[in-house]
Order: sequence, then structure tokens, then C-alpha cells
Amino acid sequence: MPINRPTLLIRADAGPAIGTWHVTRSLSVARAWKNSGGTVAFACGSLPRGLLEKIASEQIHFIPLNHSECDQADAMETKRIAATMHPDWIILDGDRFEEKYLRSLKKGQAKLLLIDDHGSARTRFADMVLSQTAASADSLITQPHGDFISLGGPEFILLDGLITDRESISPPPKRIPKVARKILVSLGERDKENWTLKTLQSISDLEKKRIVVDCVIGPQYSHAAELNQFKKQANLNLRIHRNRDRVHQLLSRIDIAITSRVAANQLAYWGIPTVIIDQSQQLPRIHDPQNQPTFEFQGQPEVTSRRELKQVLNQLIVNPEQRKAMSTLGQRQIDGQGAKRVVRTMKTGCLKLRSANPHDSGIIWRWHNDPEVKSVSLASPDPSFDEFVTEFQSTIASGINHCWIVENAAGTAIGYACFDKLSSGGSPKISVIVDHSRRGRGIGTALITQASEKLFRESSHRSIVAQIRPGNIASEKAFRAAGYSGIQPKIINGKMALQFELKRPSAIPLPLPRGHRKKSA
Repeated sequence: MPINRPTLLIRADAGPAIGTWHVTRSLSVARAWKNSGGTVAFACGSLPRGLLEKIASEQIHFIPLNHSECDQADAMETKRIAATMHPDWIILDGDRFEEKYLRSLKKGQAKLLLIDDHGSARTRFADMVLSQTAASADSLITQPHGDFISLGGPEFILLDGLITDRESISPPPKRIPKVARKILVSLGERDKENWTLKTLQSISDLEKKRIVVDCVIGPQYSHAAELNQFKKQANLNLRIHRNRDRVHQLLSRIDIAITSRVAANQLAYWGIPTVIIDQSQQLPRIHDPQNQPTFEFQGQPEVTSRRELKQVLNQLIVNPEQRKAMSTLGQRQIDGQGAKRVVRTMKTGCLKLRSANPHDSGIIWRWHNDPEVKSVSLASPDPSFDEFVTEFQSTIASGINHCWIVENAAGTAIGYACFDKLSSGGSPKISVIVDHSRRGRGIGTALITQASEKLFRESSHRSIVAQIRPGNIASEKAFRAAGYSGIQPKIINGKMALQFELKRPSAIPLPLPRGHRKKSA
């Protein structure tokens, strides 16, 4: 395999008893890494031929493992592969990687990212931990946590790489019928207690003749014979699918889904109202990406759980307002850009934006007077330090401009992004400076991307404009890499300025009107 840095090695757990979910989820990160100019390899045990063909079609190298049990022999084999590849990062995606496994890989040169679904003590051996529990958008975005960086919240949810080929294209708003007729049941191949069958029995108990149920079980599902027997006996319009790819074809037609906790985040992206079956505690509940009050069912016998699930479905089927609220909230929270944000953080470190305050005037003054910055500036010469401080404090107080300081994981200020003319009704202008000691690492692009996204999320602006002096190649590359496109140049302070515009992405909807109160589930 040709060594072209930056290189990523993904060790994803898979197998007949586990399924391929960890591989298909990691595929979205592999795709984002390749799109950013890197090379990727997957190290796994045996995989279904269709998935291998998908990985090959993405020009991702696949390395079959002789040892794939997540034990020490597996760790040593993965470590030998890493010694040959010299990856910048290794991703571990799976529940069976124990502390000893992580310690073995931690001794190498590569940084280690652990994708974690449950939270455990093993996280302390990683350089970065990516949580896939969809907490509130305001709860945890990117922050240092001890000796590792922790990423969490809906913005970092990874979509299934088999179902979503292009995360940049958001699905349209979900059409919500007055009465729900089509139900998807997909609880995964690891449904050891056959909650799939119990769920189908609950739906059958509804005795609604016009209900159509699509049940996706995967090729390795161990209770397929029982499901087929149930299909023959039940008075239910039921279709059973062993091919997981079938989910993608069904999504546009599904009115309600019944699925696992992790899969619920995938379906939220498509705007599908979802009921979660928490198999560890047998708790059916309505999925709510924003942690609103939900129907909760404390651990109870199977018969009681089935009866409660029947009640939940009866309510959802005839309540289009509730399904619409669930659909809208899901699509607002899970925008499909999680893999890109993960890769951006892997390459640039943990960047945290905070509002500038009067105490930041000194460092901003120094950044403005950096000879390299002044040589490409379009602005008039800066006033004296005292005048600058007075003007800066006045600007912050007025709210006309918005300035964010960017800090790294250690809390050190390494640059800033400023937006002016926020109240003018036109497109705000963005200016960015990165500390001279941090340039050339892609931080400028990451800062532009993150700050622009933040402004769109917190305002109703339709576009942002950047103005750059001709010859400022580094800035032009950074803005283009962040998605800005060239528009008509302009004369500013007697100087020619190149202009670049970023239009509001469709994945970031306009803010809800003031006073809007979300409907509770």
C-alpha cells in the first residue's frame, strides 16, 4: 500500500455474533478522511462480500486479520500493521477492545481514537474519544477531558456509510401522513432475546389491517426461522429482509420506525419518528434527539412491555402533530456532517470558540500588528493601542460585530474570527487571524468552517462574505477549502479585494422563531 500521509488505520470489530455495524459506521469517517486528502485502510476479520466490494469501490485498502477476537494476539497483529503503515491515527470501533488492547496500541507513534457507545474506564488510554450517545447539542461538543479530547453530542453522530453515500446532501423534510401505515422494525443482528419477534407480536396485537411492516434482520440473524414461522401464522402484512442495504430503499416510505438506541440517531437524520427498544433493560420509549420528556417504561416483564409498546404505537399512529415534531427535531439535530467534524478535529486538534471579551484586546492587538498579517491586510492602519482598546470594547458592547476567540485543548488562544455588520441586513463580513506559531496546520480552514457554521446556527443570515487581498494565497486556499466560492471583486480603501461567499448550507435550517415552544412527546 503506498504511504501517503496523512494516513488512517481503522480497526473495526465485526463477526457473525457482532454484525458489521462498527465497520459501516467507520466507513463514513474513512470517506471523510479520504475526501480531505488522506489514505485509509481497514483492518478486520472476515466481512460479507457485498461490504468488501463497497470498501474496494471507495478505494479503501482492506487488510484481513488472522486474529480478530480483540485479544492480545489481535492487538499485536494490528500493531505490526501500524508499524508498516505508519498511520497518523488509529481508530478503534467496537465494544470488545479492552484496556490492555488500548495500552498496546498506545505505545506506538500513532494517535488513538476510540469510538465509544457506552462510556467506560478504557477511554483514558485514548487520545480522543468519540461518544455516539446523542446528548443535547449544547451539552458537549468538543472539550478536553483529562489527557484526551472528548467529542460528543448530535453534531458528531456518524451515519451508516452503507446507507448514506454522501453526507453533504441532506434529505428533504419528511412527509407526515395523517395516519401512519408503514412501520420499519430493525433491531440489528445482535438481537439475542428476539425482541424483533416480540415487537412484531405487539404490532400484530394492534389489529390494524392497513399496517405494512418491513422487518430488516441482516444475514446473520439467529432467530430467522422463528420470524418466518410467525409470518405464516400472523394476520399481519409483513415483509422480512435479510439484506441491510434494503433499509436505504425503504426510508422514504417509512412512517414510524422501531429500532435500537444507536440506530435511532441514523433514522433521525431522515426525519423518521422512532420508538427505541432498549434491549438491556427492555424499555420501549419514543426517541427524542433533544432530550425532551419522553415515554419511559421502567424494567418490567415481557408481557407488560409488549402492552406498553402497543399503547405507544396506537398513540403515534393517529397523531401526525407528534410525529411531525419528532421528525423536525431529529433532522435539526442530526445533520449528517458528523464524520467531517470528527476528521477536522483529528487533523487540527480540539478547537473551542468563545466570545471575545475586553481582556482579549491585548492579544488581538498583537495579532493585528503581526508583520505578516499587516502585509496582506485590507484595513486602514490600526490606531494606537489605547485607541484600539477603546474601539474594541465599544464594538463588543454594541453588538454590531461578533468576535470569537478560538482556543486549543489546553485553553490557549490561537486565533480569532470576527463577523462585522451583523445588523445591516446584508451578508456579514468575516475576518480571521491565526497565531503565527500555529499556521500551516489547517487550523485556518477549521476555524473558518467552525465559526461560519456557528454563525449560521445562531442567526438567520443567508450568506457570509470574505474579502482578501490578491496574492494572499494561504487565506484564499483556506476559505476555498472551507466551502467559500469566488464572487465579484471589490475596491476597499483604495485596494482591490477578492471576494468569496459561503451560502447557508441546507443542512443548517433557519432558527426557530422567538417564543417557539417545542411540543413535548
